[in-house]
Amino acid sequence: MPVRPHVTHQHGVILLEALVALAVLSLGAAAMFRALDYLEAASHAARALAVEARAQTNQMESR
Repeated sequence: MPVRPHVTHQHGVILLEALVALAVLSLGAAAMFRALDYLEAASHAARALAVEARAQTNQMESR
């Protein structure tokens, strides 16, 4: 059986794959944190609207 010589080009391809995977994971994490900020702002706005609606309901019931 012939023995194949070790291909050093493959090391570069593996490194490139790892860098691409790291970039994809980094972009995913950044998108997740951005979405988390958006959800936090939406939650805050919804909570403020609920407080305002509750106050108006209480005001109408007290008349």
